[in-house]
Amino acid sequence: MRKTDINQFGNTGPLKDRAAADTAGSIGKIIGKAFLTLIAILMVTGIIVGTFLISFIWSMKDETISYDLNKLKLNYTSFIYVNDDNGNPVEYLSLHSNENRIWVSYDQIPQAMKDAIVAIEDKRYWEHEGVDWYRTFGAVTHLFSQGSSYGGSTITQQLIKNVTGDKDVSLTRKVKEIFRALNLNKAYSKEQILETYLNVVPFGSGTNGVQAAANLYFDKDIQDCDIAECAAIAGITQNPSRYTPLVYPENNMGRQQTVLTEMYNQEKISKKQYDEAMEKSRNMTFVGKQKEEGGSSTQIWNWYVETMFEDVKEDLMELYSCTSAKAEDMIYHDGLKIYSAMEPEMQETAEEVIKDPENLPENHKIDLGYMAMDYNGRVLAVVGARDKTRNRPMNLATDAQRQPGSTIKPIGVYAPAIEMNAINYSTIVEDEPLENWSGNKPGPKNFDNRYLGSMTVEFALENSRNAPSARICKEITPDVGYTFLKDKLNFKSLQPADNDLAPIAVGGMSEGVTVREMTAAFQIFANGGDFYKPYTYYYVEDHDGNVILDNRTPEPVEAISSQTSSVMHRLLNRVIVGSQGSGSKAAISGWEVFGKTGTTNDQKDSWFIGGTPYAVAGIWTGYRDTPTAMNNTEKKYAISIWQKIMANYLEDKEPLKFTYDEEVTAATFCQQSGKLAVSGVCPKTGTGWYKKGEFPGKCEIAHEVENPEENAEGEDGETSTTPPAESNPLETPSDPAQTEPPVDSGNHQPEPPNHTPSEPMEPPVSVPPDDSVYVQPGNDDMVPPGVVPVG
Repeated sequence: MRKTDINQFGNTGPLKDRAAADTAGSIGKIIGKAFLTLIAILMVTGIIVGTFLISFIWSMKDETISYDLNKLKLNYTSFIYVNDDNGNPVEYLSLHSNENRIWVSYDQIPQAMKDAIVAIEDKRYWEHEGVDWYRTFGAVTHLFSQGSSYGGSTITQQLIKNVTGDKDVSLTRKVKEIFRALNLNKAYSKEQILETYLNVVPFGSGTNGVQAAANLYFDKDIQDCDIAECAAIAGITQNPSRYTPLVYPENNMGRQQTVLTEMYNQEKISKKQYDEAMEKSRNMTFVGKQKEEGGSSTQIWNWYVETMFEDVKEDLMELYSCTSAKAEDMIYHDGLKIYSAMEPEMQETAEEVIKDPENLPENHKIDLGYMAMDYNGRVLAVVGARDKTRNRPMNLATDAQRQPGSTIKPIGVYAPAIEMNAINYSTIVEDEPLENWSGNKPGPKNFDNRYLGSMTVEFALENSRNAPSARICKEITPDVGYTFLKDKLNFKSLQPADNDLAPIAVGGMSEGVTVREMTAAFQIFANGGDFYKPYTYYYVEDHDGNVILDNRTPEPVEAISSQTSSVMHRLLNRVIVGSQGSGSKAAISGWEVFGKTGTTNDQKDSWFIGGTPYAVAGIWTGYRDTPTAMNNTEKKYAISIWQKIMANYLEDKEPLKFTYDEEVTAATFCQQSGKLAVSGVCPKTGTGWYKKGEFPGKCEIAHEVENPEENAEGEDGETSTTPPAESNPLETPSDPAQTEPPVDSGNHQPEPPNHTPSEPMEPPVSVPPDDSVYVQPGNDDMVPPGVVPVG
């Protein structure tokens, strides 16, 4: 090849450079486009987020506190009214507070006190519009740079936190607080806001407001306090527990001198005043004025007033979005008129029974909680403990959460199952253990440590068998029972079931339930299936006569159908009158009673929830402080106290009877199959109650007919092949004490009944027969042909 040709192919440097440049350019363009795309994405995202954030913030621009600050200065006495025998409200009790708070008007507060609090808490108070933006941005910067909180709240914002109690650490709360402060500043003058602040914020040692603080620490009124004393009070509010001078005088002195320095630097006081105040600060003494002896003692409220006070407080907190302390302040000082729903006769009856030592366990560590209601949510009586020596102690009827044992079965298992038509009155269920009940162990155990095989729903509930309840619960799923209790019956402390049968089937809960929750739940078995939230007051008026809280038209929730309610009522009546009924000791002569007992497997809790035509009531007994096993005698006090209170209350009452759904029909069922009995075929029968269209069908079991030669002779010496006669569930036995079924338990008890499912026996309680109450078939079409109707 010629040299020129070689040169032609060898001289490729510029071409390579151009190719590399082109490649680099392409990569650069790709990177550039990617960068621009990223920038665009970030910008779009920023715009979206920014728009959302602005929209979110703007949506809270009208945030305000709903409570009128002017009402905080009121000091009117509030009164409780109770209806007399004619239904007219009469004054029952006036409410007085032990709170150490005395309101003083703005012009009675010395200038030194106003200057001191502004100097140390909010030096630009008189210039800003409720929010100090310098301090707010400083707080935000400090948070991001040093990761700790920095006080950016103004006096206005601090007042809002004190009134509402909203101290949640979140962006939402802070934004709300800012808008509330801006709007509060528009609604009230600076003087009004500062006056309120100085009268409501805590100043240590149980005092609220500067007047109470001056009385306690210096034994003088606030208008008589000098600069040093005002600085000592102002320094407390940042941390009342740390700077209270009665406990930490050295801390208070240091903080007090910081206040004085700020007052001097902000030209609130002269150099001479500063020096004099600092000198006094170094030698200041505090009085700690005690209450004068010989004063009137505080009236001890009854348990009903206790419960009602808490209910009114909770409802005021919700109404005004305020703190518990502020709601209490309203009750004591706003001149409210509270119209109580208490039934004085029943309250007095309950208190009298529980005060009688003969009705209570000798062991005073065993306590109780009791509540009675009507069937529309009205709480009639409350007893929160066997003894009461002061106001506002723990209320065992409303505050204590205990395991309910078998009392949970009617509301957690049987009622939902009947509502779903999963079972009926006489469905046959198996009293046999479930595998893997507790870990890999079978269960649950029954109170008699036995399993009786096939039995009807009627007998399973009557005798409080645990295994059938667990099997039904498994069939409908625990979540059904949990949802029913939570959504329909307003239980608050329940945890999700998570397929665990024990809490819903036999009451083995981790948190427990209250007497109030359980009593309210059982009202659905005597009012057609409606749940009413229990209430202790009819309505509340403010000082001007405006109704601010009202329970006079309670709105029910349909928990179960009226038909299910009637069927469940009949089943729960068998708990009282059945031959093996666990609640026979609740029987009241001349009255129909329904109910359910409950005792936890470790004997630490004993319950009875039951009703009569006048009221439903619940009681829990057990060790108050440390749950401890009770003996067989101690655990029976729950049902005996319940019976004593209810029997005494009904003693002079006019006869009243339950009503039932007319579409619930009585029919005779076969004890062996649970189906409707066939006349002359089924030897062992019972009376069941069924929803319209939900009859269980005719018995198809080929019962073995006994050999006539083996039958016993009759009075005339001839044999008989007639099956046993059906027992009358309304008939009164000659000896009510002839049977005494054991108290049931959540898992087991050591008192086995010597019984297998059989024909129902006569009830151990006097119940007046009345065909108008015990609904009979209205026509031949209501009971399938060929079965045995009742009546």
